[in-house]
Formats: sequence, structure tokens, C-alpha cells
Amino acid sequence: MIIVETRSGDWSPGLTATERETVFAIAMDTLKGCTAGGEKPFDFSIYALTPALETPRATFVTLHAQGMLRGCIGSLEPQAPLYASVHENAVSAALRDPRFPSVTARELPLLKVDVSILSPIEPITGPEAFRLGEHGIILEKGWHRAVYLPEVAPEQGWTVEQTLCSLSEKAGLPPDAWRSGALFKVFSSVVLAVG
Repeated sequence: MIIVETRSGDWSPGLTATERETVFAIAMDTLKGCTAGGEKPFDFSIYALTPALETPRATFVTLHAQGMLRGCIGSLEPQAPLYASVHENAVSAALRDPRFPSVTARELPLLKVDVSILSPIEPITGPEAFRLGEHGIILEKGWHRAVYLPEVAPEQGWTVEQTLCSLSEKAGLPPDAWRSGALFKVFSSVVLAVG
């Protein structure tokens, strides 16, 4: 299985081809395990865990079925080593995304799995500094907050304005709430998927 790396910008976690394969194998083995009868202890000892895989990283695991979102869970800040973050988010995407019922073992062969590794987050001065397709974006306004990964807007065919309106709605705000009083942060990502 060839794992393809797609970068939204210049940032990269610097993984070798073997490390990318290991990350993806952890995600797939996690999905198989957690859909085959719950969450059992996961054995990381069968993988070659290099220093790059032990570096704390923010990750997302996204599941699609027949072109439709089936689960997506992740963290914006590094909370665990890369390998453990991917494992936890694969379990959560399959079993804990509140928007969807739990993924079943029967669905696994039909799923397209993406593992996103995120760069450090940086604040931007305003929406004019947001670069569509390169940046993932976080909108914060009062207690409201929402995020889109870099690939979301291009996949949807959105303009910058459409992205920000949708992001406002995702945060529970009116579509034009991004125009005043909102704070923005951005990040890049590297997406691993089967080539």
C-alpha cells in the first residue's frame, strides 16, 4: 500500500515513507480493532516508533463513505505523541463523532481514510490574511469557536467569503458574524491517504 502525502502549504512534519506507512497502519489497525467489538487495549509494540512518531503533534482522522463525511475528530494542539494522537482520533472518529452513528466493521472496506497532521497554529490579523486551500482556519468570537481543515473549502468549491460564512454558522453564529469582532488563527496540514 502506497501512502501519499499532500501538503496544504510549505510545512511538513518531515516523515519518511516508512514513517508515513506506520502512521497510516496505526490508523487502519485502530479502526479494525475498535469496530470489531469495542475498545480493547492497543498494542503499539508491533510498530517501529521512531523519534518523529514520538514527537507530540496535533492530528485529525477523517472518514468518508461514498463521498460523504462519516466521521472526523481531532485536536488542534499537540496532546500526545503523533502515533498515539492518530490512534485516539481514529477511535473517536469511528465511535465518538456525535454527528454520526458508530462505524461498523462492515463499513470499513468502503471507507476513505485521511490522517491530517497539523502545523503549529498562528494568529492572523484578519480574514484578508487567510489563504484558501493552504490554511486551515479557526474562528473565535466570544464563547463561539469553529475550525475547518485546509482541504474543506477546496473540496466544497467555496470562496473565502463562503468559507467564513459557513465557519460562522458552524460556530453557532449568524453567517456574517466573521465580518466584525472575530479572531482568526490558521495552520497548515499534511494529509496522509492511500495513493
